[in-house]
Amino acid sequence: MEIAPERCFFLNMSDDRLQTEIEAFDDTQAYLELMARPYTRRLKAEVDKYMASQNLKGATILELGCGISEHANRFNHDNLMVVTDITKSLVEKNDPPSIRAICDAQVLPFKDKTVDFIIYVGILHHLPDQVLSLNEAARVSRPNGRIFICEPHRRSINYVYYNLRLLTMRILGVRFVKKLIGCFSPDESQLNVKAVENIFNGDFAKKKWTILSFRLPPLRLFKDSKLDVIFSNFFDRLPIFKHIGTTVFYDIKRLK
Repeated sequence: MEIAPERCFFLNMSDDRLQTEIEAFDDTQAYLELMARPYTRRLKAEVDKYMASQNLKGATILELGCGISEHANRFNHDNLMVVTDITKSLVEKNDPPSIRAICDAQVLPFKDKTVDFIIYVGILHHLPDQVLSLNEAARVSRPNGRIFICEPHRRSINYVYYNLRLLTMRILGVRFVKKLIGCFSPDESQLNVKAVENIFNGDFAKKKWTILSFRLPPLRLFKDSKLDVIFSNFFDRLPIFKHIGTTVFYDIKRLK
């Protein structure tokens, strides 16, 4: 991967928002608990289906906000796989032969048109500036390269839950909510779908789809429940719910 030395810097890491994100996901046990929830497993199944359809060899692949990557082992044998996050404790848990880097997804230290495949899975809604990161992805994407996005979005029933959580935080405080639900970021914001549509226009082709990932109240009480998946499978068959969904996916290809 070609590095652009003049871009090898972070935004001000004392920024309150970035520090909040680092602290939220530095608790590895809470992170693993979040990844094991039925709601998250439903998303993982859809992402895994997409990843299995990608036959990549000799490609440069960049996973942003990787956490503990679930995709590196699929791709890193035949490709140059770079996994990045701003949380050092999570990046270090990704095993070689992937290249591991602490990297701000809003300022990518790579040259223009040097990446074949960019993976965003549940990261954009954690960023202070989604537009900045999406523009960076457009910049570094090679011709015929792809960008995959999986995010909760603002035009979904999941947005109701998001706003209820904000209200609870204002009334009872962040610490109270954290005790109830474990790993979460208080400052996240749902995906700006309009920004995606505007940025990846002209030189890009887009495929978009949604799924309904029904979520019970995100209490640790329900962490082993299968009701999330049962309800998701039921409601996802109903046209109105399937169209609205709770999670949006984009498969974006750079044409030139």
